[in-house]
Amino acid sequence: MSSFLKRIAGPLAVAACLGMAGNAGAGVLTFQGVTFTTSFAANVLRLEIDAANPTGDWSTATTLGMLGIKDVGSFSSVSLTAAPPGGLSWLVNNNELSANGCINGANPMKVCAFGTHLALTDDMVFEFTFTGGTQNFTSPHLKVGMYEGDSPDKVGSLMSLNVPAIPEPATYGMLLAGLAMVGALARTRTR
Repeated sequence: MSSFLKRIAGPLAVAACLGMAGNAGAGVLTFQGVTFTTSFAANVLRLEIDAANPTGDWSTATTLGMLGIKDVGSFSSVSLTAAPPGGLSWLVNNNELSANGCINGANPMKVCAFGTHLALTDDMVFEFTFTGGTQNFTSPHLKVGMYEGDSPDKVGSLMSLNVPAIPEPATYGMLLAGLAMVGALARTRTR
């Protein structure tokens, strides 16, 4: 190993370990003019919905009436610990969210939240706190039902998509460090 590689190997290893040690992350998904941003720390999943101007077949939607979350690992219970005004009274169960609501068969690995319809705005924040099990919030699957006012009839499509993860800055740092190491090795070999 060249002296250059020996000098940078230690700091690169430390940087890589620090980058992998974090337990927070984020993801962003835009569907029909509504942006869903997930972030997490430890056992809390935060969902921010920016929905002031829905488009497509959600263009007439004015309220949110139900949320479903799955593909988040295992847990023994979950509670809604933050929500827009009126949302903390929503019920939370382990049923699968369908176009008919949170009424399909119970599954211990799913979350369904519903209640009084909430007016669509930007910066609608929901926080779900999980207990027990082992969670993985890197790319949760969201299901969302939009409505027009208090109508019981859903507007447009029931969104059912995974929120793709955004690489953390530490991940980019590790990528750059790896590319620098490959470049240094290539330069050493050409000499």
